[in-house]
Amino acid sequence: MCGTNAVYWVHTSNPNAPMSTTSSPKTRRAFTLVELLVIIVIIAILIALLLPAVQAARATARRMSCQNNMKQLGLAVHQFENIHNAFPPSKVSYRWYAQTSTGNDSSASVGHSLITFLLPFLEQQAAYSVYNFDRNWQNAANQAATQNRIVSLLCPEADPVRFCRYGVTRGNTSHDRIIEYFCSDYTSCDQISGSARSTLRRLLGINSNNNNDWSSILRAANTNTAPQGIPFNPYRVSMSGMLSVAPANFSTVTDGLSNSMMLFECTGRPFKFELGRRAGDSEVSPRTPLGGARWADDEMQIHQDYLCNGTQMFNCSNHQEIYSLHQGGANFLYGDGSVTFHSETMSPAVFVPRFTSRAGDVIP
Repeated sequence: MCGTNAVYWVHTSNPNAPMSTTSSPKTRRAFTLVELLVIIVIIAILIALLLPAVQAARATARRMSCQNNMKQLGLAVHQFENIHNAFPPSKVSYRWYAQTSTGNDSSASVGHSLITFLLPFLEQQAAYSVYNFDRNWQNAANQAATQNRIVSLLCPEADPVRFCRYGVTRGNTSHDRIIEYFCSDYTSCDQISGSARSTLRRLLGINSNNNNDWSSILRAANTNTAPQGIPFNPYRVSMSGMLSVAPANFSTVTDGLSNSMMLFECTGRPFKFELGRRAGDSEVSPRTPLGGARWADDEMQIHQDYLCNGTQMFNCSNHQEIYSLHQGGANFLYGDGSVTFHSETMSPAVFVPRFTSRAGDVIP
């Protein structure tokens, strides 16, 4: 046969095999450059759409972990109150006087933070057992206890390990050395004071300037002297008549435990943060390291002294103020042990009645 329609018979040695025809093999076609670019663009778009959702999920997980940390602290405060019929002091600070063998008086400042009283209830019995309440928290006798990183005191949004200069003094070898700060991102906030109180009295029409009407649940135990001959007992100091304030317990929270804030975030210390970002110049006042960063420091207690952006109550600065690294708000531990995330746009009229514990104000 001849012509263009010729069929070729293929011979096979297998007599049972079927006869078949063959034609020219087809060439396998690859992706063009344009097609590859289109696929890459589609993948990039999908990643761009999914990434914010993944980041939001991670941020939510960190916020929930932070809330769990604060709930543990709330449970610790409740356990302390159940045992001692009084809340732990938000801080202890006093001067201890003793007469030396030469007849001269010697004195020493002694201070302890809220956290030092809660150690046994935070699974930190080992640190508590070696902590000496007769000495200042920073005394060498307490280094074995205070130089411990307690993970449950750190917000997951902040660095878990923080190295910074020892102090703000420059040119001093001791102060310029780099050390780890064993921090707490959770603390008490004693009261609304300073320019914040003046502004809020005007905005909200509050006449009272009594500290009790501007204070949260926990109270500081401050005094100028300690009784001579009486060994320092952390619970006696927080409850004895020598203090400048009376002890507080569940019954003194007249505004209601579920309506009153008890513990707050002050995240990121000893580094400076302002309005959601790390402050740039560490030499500008307040210089780093910020005070009150370490969990044993009696100065870790904060005050609400300033507002920003007109009426913003928190997340302005972490310099002794309520401050969180969570996007758009902060976690607050209430007296009943619950933790609530509040937006930083929360109005003063809503914030102040929730902050105070015995002012008799009504939450709108």
